[in-house]
Amino acid sequence: MKWKLAISFFFAFIGFFLIEHVFTIQPDVISGNGNPGILMIILFLPVFLLSYVLTFKQARDKTMIEPSKKKKVGFLFLSLVVFSLLLIEIVNYRSELVIALGGNPTVPESKIYRFGWFNQYTNSMYFNLYTFLATHIVAVVTGILSEWSKSQKLSNLAKDATK
Repeated sequence: MKWKLAISFFFAFIGFFLIEHVFTIQPDVISGNGNPGILMIILFLPVFLLSYVLTFKQARDKTMIEPSKKKKVGFLFLSLVVFSLLLIEIVNYRSELVIALGGNPTVPESKIYRFGWFNQYTNSMYFNLYTFLATHIVAVVTGILSEWSKSQKLSNLAKDATK
């Protein structure tokens, strides 16, 4: 499963990279062709989902093997710290992009006026390195917590059975 995870992770990263750098129109360019990034998002959606599922499963399986509760809690804490830092970067990235575009979709002077928040100029707001890493961290944490929850339930059942 490790090679499947590595391959799906790589192709998911390529998808995020392409959407951010190739299929997002820069703020200094005028575009009237609609959002070509939607095609790439649809094309890569199965790859993204597979990458998240395999990341979740790998984290769950590793948690099942690791007996140390301290290591699990430490890893979850580290994941929370990294996720928080990524969230700060995502907010900063979004703010800088909105400034470069001249405002949000309700500002008449903005490049994205009346386009809404999802358009050819804002694809990179949703598909960038920060969101790629943050969403995979969510998959890892969810996998760990699901295994933990499952093992707690089994532990409680075993205790109840011995009473």
